[in-house]
Amino acid sequence: MGTDHAFDWSILFLIVAPYAIFGAIGGWLFYRYRRGSGSVLPILGRGLRLRCPRCGGAALYAGWFTMSPCCSVCGFRYEREQGYFVGAIYVNYALTVGVAAGAVLALDWTVGLTLGEQLALGIVLAAFVPLVFFRLSRSLWLSINYLLASADEAKDERISGRRISRRRF
Repeated sequence: MGTDHAFDWSILFLIVAPYAIFGAIGGWLFYRYRRGSGSVLPILGRGLRLRCPRCGGAALYAGWFTMSPCCSVCGFRYEREQGYFVGAIYVNYALTVGVAAGAVLALDWTVGLTLGEQLALGIVLAAFVPLVFFRLSRSLWLSINYLLASADEAKDERISGRRISRRRF
């Protein structure tokens, strides 16, 4: 009985963790928006449109899975270091679970699927939804990280009293 509950809690943690992380980030972004920083919505909008988070002038992708190394307009470097886009996996995972679980539950509620049909649909969606959201999740992660980094730079400016160049990325 003890191991059954531990297994249930670990699955619950794996399902809830991305939503908790992005809930906290979303709360911070909302707080920043409410404090009068007008840059939150335009930067997230650029992320949804797959554009550079700094200027919005250039597309992020040269091909379906090939991301440009930097913005051709402002020179903003997209990938800072190896493994930079690991956070995008959490974004993609949250979107995938939301779509796959939502579709399975909605169809089960409306149509009444058997367990085999639910599993088949869930597996197919879990395999293909991450491919569909690959570009969007990387773009959103880049935009969120840009917002976090720009807030840190602004704080450093206020503390030190000096202007930090935005070109350093």
